[in-house]
Amino acid sequence: MTNYGYTDYLLSKDYLCRMLRVCTYLLLFIITTVLMSCSQNSENKKIESSSNRITSRVNYQQSLINNYNQLESLVDTNTKTDFIYSSNISKNVGEIVNLNMGELEPRNEHIKINEPKFQTSNCTKELEISKSTRLLRVVFDNDIFNNTDYYYTNGVNIELINPIAEHSPLSRILLGLKNTELDLYGFSIMQNIYTPTNPDIEEISVGDRPFSAFLTIGQFRESYNLNRNLSIKSSLNFGVLGPASMGGVVQSSIHNIEPVGWNNQIKNNVVIDYSINIEKGIISTPHYELNLTAGGNIGTIFNKINGGFYTRIGNFTPVVKGNFLNSNQKNNKLQFWFFITGNTNFVLYDATLQGGLTGNTNSYTINSNDISRTVINLSVGVAAYYRNAGMEIQNFYISPEFKNAYDFRWGRIKLIFKI
Repeated sequence: MTNYGYTDYLLSKDYLCRMLRVCTYLLLFIITTVLMSCSQNSENKKIESSSNRITSRVNYQQSLINNYNQLESLVDTNTKTDFIYSSNISKNVGEIVNLNMGELEPRNEHIKINEPKFQTSNCTKELEISKSTRLLRVVFDNDIFNNTDYYYTNGVNIELINPIAEHSPLSRILLGLKNTELDLYGFSIMQNIYTPTNPDIEEISVGDRPFSAFLTIGQFRESYNLNRNLSIKSSLNFGVLGPASMGGVVQSSIHNIEPVGWNNQIKNNVVIDYSINIEKGIISTPHYELNLTAGGNIGTIFNKINGGFYTRIGNFTPVVKGNFLNSNQKNNKLQFWFFITGNTNFVLYDATLQGGLTGNTNSYTINSNDISRTVINLSVGVAAYYRNAGMEIQNFYISPEFKNAYDFRWGRIKLIFKI
């Protein structure tokens, strides 16, 4: 029994192992079958989804075609299709263009970019300002326009506005505005000539104006704030007062009878002159302007301060005076105006009357006590500017500058060229 029992035990163990092996194979088969079934179902779902999308798209396009055919059948082919638009305008776009919208083509043209524009606070016109402006201004003063030949008898001032002047060391001491739309720099050369009432005698005319003249070169700055209707002009000039200025030579060359009293002129002295003029707009429009002015000179030729006004009426660019605008078609309009100026000068020293500040070797000068400390200066004029040129004609009146002197008048022609 013992052997038979052990044999049965071995047989039963082997049987169990075989059964476990069979169950394992069966389980693997079932798992494999399930996985394959899931994969097949996934593929079928993808194919079905894609097929549904295609079918949906086809149906949508077919519905659009059907709707279009229905609308086309409702449209009257005789209906006008120019441009149907209801408004209170007598003509519509379709009537003006006379083309169907489908026949219009876009225009591929170069778009012009305008330069920066500035507008004055009291002005409706826009200003196109160019910092690269180059101007030549020639001012000619002479008393011949009033049929006289004495006192301030001749003056020439030539000014060149050029951006290169800003790089000069002198430009750093020329006063201007910080917030400015227009800041111009330039160089100048000036000569003024003065004579007594009778320049054709050799004797000294005591109580009359002495012979004198000065010649200077210098630099100036003109600064404009268009929004505030404000401008500041400053200049610094160096030169000579006396025979070295060649005043006698110039006057002798333009007179038939040579003035012989230049031997008594004020002697040579160094000229240093710093001037400033401030102008503030009270009323500023394209057709009328009223400005208040203030300024003065300090140096070896003039020491004085002044205050006054400038007013004009016409057709012009407010604030600025002259052709500072770009030379394009938009700014080539004619500018013209009639103007009046008035200034009261408080004179501290005038070297053309009293001689230079250094040296007392002059043959004749006006005594300090005989100098008029308050001198009034008035002027009227007309101006015209067109394209790249302009002209101003002005006539001045000045009250007596010293004791027993006459009041006096002289004329001015100012020419301006844009270069």
